[in-house]
Amino acid sequence: MTLPRQRRLRLFATVGHRLFRDSLLFQLLHHDDIELVGECESGVETLQRLPGVRPGVLLIEENLSDNDGLTIAENALSLSPSLSVLLLSDTPVNSTRMAIYLEAGIKAVISKQQSVQELIKTLFYIRSGQVYLGNWQSTRDQAQTSLSAYQALSGREREVARLMARRVPVRDIAEELGVSCKTVHSYKDRIFVKLGFERLPELILFMQRHHQRTLS
Repeated sequence: MTLPRQRRLRLFATVGHRLFRDSLLFQLLHHDDIELVGECESGVETLQRLPGVRPGVLLIEENLSDNDGLTIAENALSLSPSLSVLLLSDTPVNSTRMAIYLEAGIKAVISKQQSVQELIKTLFYIRSGQVYLGNWQSTRDQAQTSLSAYQALSGREREVARLMARRVPVRDIAEELGVSCKTVHSYKDRIFVKLGFERLPELILFMQRHHQRTLS
């Protein structure tokens, strides 16, 4: 259910590369409760535009073409102390850097290696001013965790997962397996819970990568 407009997360995104920004926002705006109130590629433009759109959360890259995210975040917070800032980092952040970011008022730091789901979870966590330290688990560890969870699926669940990843309609899956559509939906729910996925594209991507690993 979509939240009332005044309760939606008002997001401003400062991301330098257009392709990366478009891809990221495409994923974020699939979430009905996120409202994009502004976007840009530079720190100077960010500071110019923030007062006019009054976002609740600023999503900003650590490295920008004209400045660094930390400096822009500090200036933004001086203009709007209630703003929650999430910093996107290119590399893992050690405890010393994390302490500097937190002292500056940044609420969360997320690695670009993290999933969109982790980013969305963090955005909603910090919107009320709470600090979120994030999950710095490596991409390899995450992949291994998902692979272990997949291998723990039952044979029938893996069969359903493979058919879903091929975008076979639920009705056709039910017919092929000789079960009801309700049963297929039940398998689907269990698969998503066990693998930690929320949407079909996540499963499709995972299955494609899993298939490539088995061929290599």
